[in-house]
This record gives sequence, C-alpha cells and structure tokens, in this order.
Amino acid sequence: MSETPPYAVEATGTSLAILEALVQTPGPMGVTALSEHVGVAKSVVHNHLSTLRAHEYVIKHEGQYEPSLGLLSLGERVRSNLPIYRSGKEAVDNLAAATGEATTLFMREEGYAVPVYIAEGNADWTPPFHAGDRIPLHVNASGKCLMASLPNDEMETLLEKNNRTAFTDATITNSAELSTELRRVRDDGVAFCRGEHYEGIVGVAAPIPLTDDHRPTALEVSGPVDRLNGRYLEEDITGQVLSTTKSIQVALTED
Repeated sequence: MSETPPYAVEATGTSLAILEALVQTPGPMGVTALSEHVGVAKSVVHNHLSTLRAHEYVIKHEGQYEPSLGLLSLGERVRSNLPIYRSGKEAVDNLAAATGEATTLFMREEGYAVPVYIAEGNADWTPPFHAGDRIPLHVNASGKCLMASLPNDEMETLLEKNNRTAFTDATITNSAELSTELRRVRDDGVAFCRGEHYEGIVGVAAPIPLTDDHRPTALEVSGPVDRLNGRYLEEDITGQVLSTTKSIQVALTED
C-alpha cells in the first residue's frame, strides 16, 4: 500500500478497507466480522456497507455481505482502455500456446510491476498472482526490465531504497547487487528470475519498446525450474519472448 498522504480522507479509506476485506475473504462476511477485521465500530461498518451497496459495489444476502460482480466491469473497462492490452492480448495468448507456459504482460505502476493480462498456457503450473496485483519490481524478471528501462536518475532513486522484501533466499535486496543486475538487463535486453519470487519458479522477460505515449511494459514467460532451464530457457524461450515483444510493438503502432 502507498504511504498515507497528509490530507487523506479517513472515511474513504475505511470504505476501501471494508471492500478489500470482502474481496480477499473467500465467502460472505457479516458486520461483526468486518468490524473486527477493519478495526472500527459495527455502526460505522454498517453505514459504509449501506453506502457501498447503494452504489452497487456490495451485495447483501441473508444478512451477509459480498463484493458485487460490478467490480468486474470496472476492472475490465480499465484494462480494455489500455492500448498495450488491445494490441498485445492475441500475441500473449499465442506465446502461451506455443510454449505451454504461463505468459504475462506486466506494466509498471508507481513502483510496482502489475500483471495486465495472464495467459496460463497448458502446463500444470499457474501463477499465484492475479491481474491487477502489485508486485515489487525487484522480485521478478519483468520487474527488473521495468526498472532497467527507467531513466538513470529514476532508477538510482529506486536503488537508494533499502527496504526491499526478501521473498526467498534468492531475492536480490542489496542495492549494489541489484544495480549490477539491472545494468546487465540493459545490456542484454532480457531479464531472468531464478526463484527470487517463488521457490523453484523461474522466468524470462523482455521490455516492450514503446513510444512516450505508452506506459513501460514487459512480457514474461515463467514456470517451474525443472521444466524451464538451460538452453531451453535461455535460448528457445528467450528467443520467443523477444520475437513476441517485437510483434506487439508493431501492433501498437497500428492501434
């Protein structure tokens, strides 16, 4: 979550906390459970739920509350408005079908790598993240590509931060090591993730060259290391990723 601004509206934050609790919980919740989860009085929760329900973000059934499917409409419309999604979806699907591996289109958003679209392929592993999740830039191949594509001053500002979370023993948290890795990504035009986000999961990504009108984006193929390794990962899959980024770039110019 981003830092709280000095003039944050507390009521808005409470409504969002309630809505997020409903989304993250696998099943309906009552007022009491939400009150305990969010840490506000039941009367306050009830007022916020009534407002969210009036705006059709929440539904009520037998005294329990659930997020409305109308949230799907919001997310789909946000994504459909992205040129990279309209132009790149078919290419991402084709790459997933060709490799059989999970293929994800990532976009940089305020210091995070955000999955825009995920094509799961036909393998037995599927990513544990969802479209719209915010993933720290330092933990996967696409995040490294997105960091490496920043202007030098912005990249250095990010590297100066030393509060990076180690998701596994392989996660690069040291600024000097990460700087070396990003410069290699710049030189090679591709990035690899080797168990840095999830144990035993590797990936390769490449940035999608864009004009100034588009936000930084990267394409990644990821999967279990026992399947993605050696020349197959570093040459075959990498070559297909690079080829697909070029085809997406062409499609963007025609959008």
